[in-house]
Amino acid sequence: MAKEYQLRMYDVAEGKMEEFLAIFPAVVEARRSVGFDVVGAWTIPEENKFVWIVSTEAPGGIDALSDAYYASPLRAAIDPEPASLLDEIETRLMQAVPF
Repeated sequence: MAKEYQLRMYDVAEGKMEEFLAIFPAVVEARRSVGFDVVGAWTIPEENKFVWIVSTEAPGGIDALSDAYYASPLRAAIDPEPASLLDEIETRLMQAVPF
């Protein structure tokens, strides 16, 4: 299977970026525990946005690992619930381009 990438873009709720960044290491740990690689993460402070990229070569790809992530005990233990700190979540599947 070719490596899949997912771009994840979050509009963080007003005044919640610091709280989100505090729990983000637990999000990364939970994602990695089910087989995701975390390529990188960035903020766009003037837009209150958080952007990151995950990838995998696992059978079933991003969708299968996402199901495992949301069902995992590590994900369930994250407090506060990450989505409660976000106003909007956008995702895009991406393919790498050789150059």
